Formats: sequence, structure tokens, C-alpha cells
Amino acid sequence: MFVWTDSTWAACGVSESNGVLAALSGGADSVALLLGLYELQKNGRIARLEAAHLHHGIREAEADEDEAFAKALCGSLGIPFRSERIDVPALAARDGISVELAARNARYAFLERVRCERGLDVIALGHHRDDQAETLLMHLLRGSGTDGLGGMRLRTGNRIRPLLRTGKDEILAYLNERGQPYRTDSTNFVRDATRNMIRLSVMPALETVNPSAKKALAGAAERIAEDADFFARLADAAYAECGTNRERLCALDRPIRLRVLKRILNSADYTSSDLNRMDALLNGQTGDMATLSNGMTVWLDAECLRIGLPEQKRCRIPLPECGSVRIPGGTLTAIEVQHASIPCGPNDAYADADRIEGQTFVRTPEPGDRFTPLGMQNSRLLSDCLTDRKVPRFLRNMPVICDERGILFVAGYTIDERVRVTSQTKRIRHYHYEED
Repeated sequence: MFVWTDSTWAACGVSESNGVLAALSGGADSVALLLGLYELQKNGRIARLEAAHLHHGIREAEADEDEAFAKALCGSLGIPFRSERIDVPALAARDGISVELAARNARYAFLERVRCERGLDVIALGHHRDDQAETLLMHLLRGSGTDGLGGMRLRTGNRIRPLLRTGKDEILAYLNERGQPYRTDSTNFVRDATRNMIRLSVMPALETVNPSAKKALAGAAERIAEDADFFARLADAAYAECGTNRERLCALDRPIRLRVLKRILNSADYTSSDLNRMDALLNGQTGDMATLSNGMTVWLDAECLRIGLPEQKRCRIPLPECGSVRIPGGTLTAIEVQHASIPCGPNDAYADADRIEGQTFVRTPEPGDRFTPLGMQNSRLLSDCLTDRKVPRFLRNMPVICDERGILFVAGYTIDERVRVTSQTKRIRHYHYEED
């Protein structure tokens, strides 16, 4: 079939033993994606296929119809289907971000959670060649370097995009040929988001200059991605050689050095200004320091560039319900599991997910922190608990996972009694802290 060639599917890295979760909005792209994956499953190219749909709580009756359509389509094909509803406008208001970004974050978190719960290997997304062209323009307008201008990839982690080399016109022709209906999102025609403005205004203007503008831009993104991958390999080798040694870092060519600095940060939560600030700091004196936009501090000692959190400095890093986040000193991972492996190590915790209140985040200990250690009835000062355990003060900057009510888990110590797993627990969330 037209949707993807064997070479495109091979680049997605999915084998015959893998299970795939299709993101199904009900729109043309996701419907074509689902049908293509369905054919692959029938031909034994994938082992399992399921679909998931997130109702964003934005378009009311229209969104209800989208959900019903997606469910009916999966029912007709015998594909297991999962849907949930979430109030995206409320999330956007709470986090102070655009509705578009809030919807994207919520959608990816939902898909990853379903993938984990269902034991599937990858999430298939319906991004196509026209989306890639728009992404290149968006990143260009933001001043992105080659990493950003490379756009989306056929595979990123456990997300695949089999339609990325397929044009929207091909998708619509395919669905029309099959007589397959699909849903149309009315918000795609409202010029209130950057991508919509590019799609509705900028791209038509470019096509007056080059009728194949979308294909040309997507092709450029793919070539830039190849260059970015080449630089990434050089940077990986340089990082392995240099580490955080300031003298060796200074000897690198700047394009490679900046990429190595990204690896030292090992987080998506930084800006180009942060990288430039770190780069300039390398030529400073021992003891010089700079504060980054995410609240982390970078400083120089006699030989190395150091990064971390100053003592008593408040840090609040959002923690996804299912996924990982990089923090100073290590990585925190949250995932929902079927069973709790108790007893567990000090860097692991199992919590009753239904007792967690609101957004979870990770921070360092703060003066006056109180919680009720597992097995106790009354709350205690965290500092007293650590004193009882004879934890020295210079080792008390461990991650503290909290929700909107208070402490859930002190990494290396224990969880709060209120979220303990019991025989009545229906959903279990596993937290794991992996130290560097």
C-alpha cells in the first residue's frame, strides 16, 4: 500500500514481535495510520495493535462525536480501544501555558501511560510530510539550530511516525479510494495558533513561489536531520573523551562543544542563552558560577565544570505520571504497574496512585518539611528523620517527590503513609531514582 514503503517501515524499527499503540483522533491522518497498521497486523508484520483516543474537553459535542467515531471504527476492525477525557483548558490555565501546548503534553502523557499499562512497545503517531514542512518553518522562526531544523524523526524513543514521508494529498486520496470516512477538527481552521497560521497563511504563499514547497521543506528537514545526527555522533565521542573537564571542553570546536554542554545538562529544560552562559563560563576563574533559567547553578572548580543545585535553593521540576525526568544527580522515573514489588530498595517506592493529589513534582528538601514515614501514625520533621538515620548534612540534598498536598517519597528513605499500597489499592505508581 502507498502509506509507507518497506524502507520507511524499517526505519521505524518495529519488528514482528512488537505491539503498537495507535494514536487515533479520528482525523484523516490517524485513520489512515490505523488502517495501515491494521494491514501490517493482518500480514504478520506486527504482533499486536491497539488504539487510544484522548478527549481534550475543548470542542464539546464535536469532540464527543470524534470519540464515538474512533470507538466505532476500532470496534468494526476488532482493535482494542481506550479513551479518556481531560480538561485541557483547565490544565493550560493551571500551568500558565497555551492550550495547544497543554493538549500536546496531556496527549503524550496519556499515550505513554496506556502504552505502559497495555505492555505495548511503541506509540504510532499520524504526523505526515506536510506536518514536517510546517515544523521546519516553526523551528526556523524560533531561531533553532540544526537539531531543531531536522524536525520530526521516523522514530524518537518509543514513538514512531510511519506517515512522515507521505503527503496529505496522498492520505486523502487513499481514504477516498477506500470510501473511508473520517472526522475534521474545526479548530484546524482557526488562526489562533502558530502552526495553524503557518498552514493557512504562510504555506499557501510559499506555494505561489514553489508549488512543491511542502515536499521541498520536508526534504530539507530530512537532510538537515542527517547532518544533525552526524554532529551528534561527534558530540557523543567528544563527551566520552572530555566529560566535564574544562580544559578539554575549551579545546573543542564551538559547534561540538555546545552539543557536549547539552549532554552535560542532560535535560530538555534549558535555553540557548543557558548554553551560551555555560560556554562563556568555561573561560572564567575557579569559583565562578552562573544561574541557568531552570534554577540550576553551574560553577567551575580547578578542573571541571560542575552543575547542580545550591544548598537550600528551592527547585520544583514537574514529574510526569508516566515517564522520566532528569534532575541534578540522577534521573527520576514514574510508571504505573500492576503489582508492587515489596520490599524494595531505598530508591524505589510504590504508591497508591488514587491517593496522589494534583500535579506531582520533585524538589530538594526545604526547612520545615514534614511527612508521615511509612508505618507511622504521626508526622515528623524530615530533618529529624534524617538525623535519626545519621545522614550527614552534605548528603541531604536528595530528591523529594511531592504532590499538591505534600511529600510522597523521599528518595533513599521512604514514602508517606497516606499513599501506602493496600489491599484496596486499584492503581499503583512506581517511582525509581537512578543516581548518576
